[in-house]
Order: sequence, then C-alpha cells, then structure tokens
Amino acid sequence: MKGGRRLSNAIATRKSVVTAPRSFSKVQRNEPCPCGSGRKYKDCHFDQGEAYLRKLERQRYKEQLKADGAPWYVRWLT
Repeated sequence: MKGGRRLSNAIATRKSVVTAPRSFSKVQRNEPCPCGSGRKYKDCHFDQGEAYLRKLERQRYKEQLKADGAPWYVRWLT
C-alpha cells in the first residue's frame, strides 16, 4: 500500500471502554407496558421514562429475594 494508512496501527492505539451493564430492560414504545395493565407502554408509563423502569426492576428484584427466602432485612436494604 503506497500512501495509504494502516488500519491495524490505528486500532491498536484505541483504549477499550468498559461500561456497566444496564440493570433494567429497554421497553419499546409500542410494546405492552411492563406494569401488567395490558396497555401500550407509550399510553401507560412512557412519560415517567426510565425512572419507572428502574423502580419496577427494583420491585421485581425484591420479590425474587422474597421467593428465594431472603430475610426481611436483606430485602429492606436493597
């Protein structure tokens, strides 16, 4: 390659970025609302946004802890 750039050198100098995994799922606008109402997400809780999804995920996690037999103080601290 005359006069061209080598891509292998450019790739090797990049820093890798590590991001934390998302703890809540992404809900599309036209999917059913995760609250169980049967309505579309955009008509039910879309205006509350990701805060609602985080709250719902936290509630489901506590319910799972309870089903697994975790003591009340462990569920209370989460």
